[in-house]
Amino acid sequence: MKMMMLRISTLLSLAFMLSGCLYGQCINGPCALEHSAILKSIKPSGAHFIKDGMTKESRRMDIAACGAKGNESVNFLPDQIQAAKQPDDPNDIRAYLRLRDQWASCMRSKGYVYLEPCDARCLYP
Repeated sequence: MKMMMLRISTLLSLAFMLSGCLYGQCINGPCALEHSAILKSIKPSGAHFIKDGMTKESRRMDIAACGAKGNESVNFLPDQIQAAKQPDDPNDIRAYLRLRDQWASCMRSKGYVYLEPCDARCLYP
């Protein structure tokens, strides 16, 4: 009886440990390759904004002109976030979202449209 319980617990433990790869949660192996492909397909939000005749450099200049820092990544400096913060904001998230929305509106006013999913027109990378 004891041997039977040991075998059952060993089989259950083995099945539990191996199930991570079945759901793409292992660190190495075939599912890690899938994870890598997923990460490569993710583009920064600024890369999704496209317009006719743009270049990567012209988009980067427009991203900066609309108030974001960085290149295709849309980031804001801490002092920008603090300046956008309102008294009833419990944290910086609402201020960041306001800045992001203002930034997107500025990009649209420059003729950009948001493309989802990103394709070759995104010029990224």
